Amino acid sequence: MAEPRPIPWETIAVEAVAIVLSILLAFAIDAWWTEKQESEVEHAALRALHSDFVASREQLEVVHRSLEDGRSNFARFQSATTDELIEIDPDAIRWILSGLVKNHTFDPLTATLDALANDGRLGLISDPQLLGHLSKWRRELDNIEDISFELRAESVLVRRAMQKHGGPFFRWRRSLDGLNVLPRASGQTLANLRQDKDFMGTARSHQYALSIYLVELQKLAETLDSTVELLHQITAQR
Repeated sequence: MAEPRPIPWETIAVEAVAIVLSILLAFAIDAWWTEKQESEVEHAALRALHSDFVASREQLEVVHRSLEDGRSNFARFQSATTDELIEIDPDAIRWILSGLVKNHTFDPLTATLDALANDGRLGLISDPQLLGHLSKWRRELDNIEDISFELRAESVLVRRAMQKHGGPFFRWRRSLDGLNVLPRASGQTLANLRQDKDFMGTARSHQYALSIYLVELQKLAETLDSTVELLHQITAQR
């Protein structure tokens, strides 16, 4: 009867350790690769967010200037004497009419943020301060959208109030040559509008909504500036 062969425990132990190490190494490589991919996605998302926020800040500045111009033109209309309105320059008539119905609102670029939120990838952003900024930004956008609706509604009421005086009127540089769809206001038209108490009440209500919108727009500008600065700092460190 043959003698039993000794069990090579040492060899088995070495092989077992090698198998365990290979499994752990595979997991480590997989984890490293996943982390690397997520880091690359996060970095790309941060760059895209920075681009969107910079573009939004530039667009906000355009809207802010437009609304401030509208408010200045209304102030000129309200403070001018009747004779000054009657003799006013035709170009000034156009800008005053524009100021009376100004409803230029902010339309930010939110494609990247929306895509991250909709795809569930917003969690890839690892900086908690930035996540706080993005959350604040979205809340403020929701708030100003409600105010935008009010501003547009007030603008419509002013246009309707102009109808009693022959409006709405042509206001823009690009004329509808050959169509003559809208009448052109004169200095006398402005004087008549200014003397109409009902119209002036409607116009002042619109200016109040415009002023509220400008206040909220300034808050958005501050949030944009701080977020752009934070994004710049984060991307510069990577």
